[in-house]
This record gives sequence, structure tokens and C-alpha cells, in this order.
Amino acid sequence: MIDRIVMQIKGVAPSLIDLKLEDVMGIFDEFKGKQIGVRNSLTYTYYKSRAILKIEGSLHKFVKENNYELFTYSEAVTALQEIASFLEIPLSVFRINSIEIGVNIPVNELPIRYIETISEYKGNKFIPMTPRTGTNKIYGRRCKLSGYEIKFYDKIADYIREKKIKVADRERLPKNLLRYEIKLSRKQLMTFGFPDPTAENLLKRRYAIFCVYLLRSIMKDIVFTNDMVDYSKIPDCSSKVLQNRIKRYIFAVSDGYDRYLAYLKDYVGENEYKKAKRSKIRLIKSMHPFLYGKYEKELKERFVEEIAKVHDYKRAVKSKKV
Repeated sequence: MIDRIVMQIKGVAPSLIDLKLEDVMGIFDEFKGKQIGVRNSLTYTYYKSRAILKIEGSLHKFVKENNYELFTYSEAVTALQEIASFLEIPLSVFRINSIEIGVNIPVNELPIRYIETISEYKGNKFIPMTPRTGTNKIYGRRCKLSGYEIKFYDKIADYIREKKIKVADRERLPKNLLRYEIKLSRKQLMTFGFPDPTAENLLKRRYAIFCVYLLRSIMKDIVFTNDMVDYSKIPDCSSKVLQNRIKRYIFAVSDGYDRYLAYLKDYVGENEYKKAKRSKIRLIKSMHPFLYGKYEKELKERFVEEIAKVHDYKRAVKSKKV
């Protein structure tokens, strides 16, 4: 569930780097004031003048050597304990700068078909992710908010590009795997109610519960806009009031509404702009009971199944000594 992580440790002596990471660390760069090395998919950066060791990378790859197989919360906890044991540094001093939590969701069709239906979250639009080097193909969408970011993308397409997997070797990879992921800054973790984000605190049960809750609550509030409307289920479907409502809904979920919002913000005023955004959210919520779409339904059903698998937290990890 926890994938990429960025941590830093203060007060690390050069002797520890020489003892534990001598074989992987490069030559100290006097100009940049740091040493960099890679061990087991994690990047270690040592700032000698400040005695700070930064550790970043994928815990998923640290354990599985890839990031598409099932990876549970307990496995992430074990990975953190192994890192601390190797360095002989307690997890209580591992300061969390950012973490990514997420789940890989197997779907029936190409992931991009589901991704294209994902429109917005609390009035914030999902935009295409920047393609990887060597391709102009869009494989995902992201929604950037203050302190955190939500992403949906084709996990296998991303993995193939990242690792430059040859065509002949792609048959062994799973098909149609959609990644749902949230990146959280340290500040955002604190905003969500975790005053001391350390690696040791990630071992606590409430962090596991928090990760599952956040993934579920955000998924619940995401708007899917290519869903069809079952007009027959709407009361008074022949009334002029409802016809106007349907017209407003079609406009609200179109790209043209973004241009309308931009016009309000730039030429009319901030109050009218915010009022139109709130009106759109209320309208979409009111129409949701009458929407149907196989991609949204399947994605949410599969998400429930997969989140249950990765949320395998065991109380035993709380008492395991590092």
C-alpha cells in the first residue's frame, strides 16, 4: 500500500556511511556537497556538512523488485524495519518528508478507457500526466491539490517505459492493471492529524487505517463524467424544469464549462467564479443517482476487492523490535 517514500535522518556520522554504504556510495561531490548511492532500489544521499542522510525510493520495489505485484501494508512495515536494522538506526529518527499510498487494480479492458472517465475531485480537474521520455502517448491523469496529488494511470505501460522492457519480455507481465495513487507531503500528513510523521509511527495501526480511509474517501468523491443518464428514472422527466436541469448538467460536465469558469474568474469576479464552481458540484451530486456507466461501476467494485487485500495490517507489527 505504501510505495514511494522520502525520509531523512539527522546526525548521521561519516563513519556510518563508510561502514554501511561504502560499496554503493559514489565519490563525494564537493561542489554539490553530497554523496549518492543506490542499494536495493533505494537511493541514499548523504549531505556531509549537515550530517543528513536522505533515503528515497519505492518500498514496493525494495521488497518485490517490481511495483506491479500485490504489495500489502504489512510488507511495507517489514521493509522499513529491514532498512532500520541494516543501518542500525531506530525508526523513530526517520523523518517522513513524503509518501505515496496506492493500490493496483486489475480491470477487464485497457486502463485508459477507465482513466478517460475520471473527471474531477471536489471541483479540481484531472489533467493528463506528462508522458514518459520516448513517447507522446497519454497513459494517466492526475489532480494536483495543496499538499497532495491524486493519480490514475496504466501501471504496466508505465513499468514498460520505465524499465524499457523489450517486446518479447512483455508477455510475462500482467494485463490491464490500473494504478490508483495518492502522494502526501509531510505538511499534508500533519494537516490530516499526524503531528509527528516518522517511520516508527507508520508501524502504528492508525496509520494503516488512515491510508485505507483516505483512498476510499477520495475514490467516493471523484466525479466520472462519461456516464450515461437514465432519464426514465428521474421524476417529472417531461417538465421544463427538468429539461433545463439536464441542459445545465450536460454543460457542467463539458470542457466548455472550464472556459466559462475562466471567463468568470478573469472578467466577472472571484465571488461569481466560486459560486459557479459550488453550483456545478451540487448539480453533479444531485444527478449522481441517475447516472450509470460500466467503467465507473467496475473500477469501484474492483477497488473494494483490492483494498481489502493490501490492508492486511497485523497487530504483531506494533510490537516487533527494530
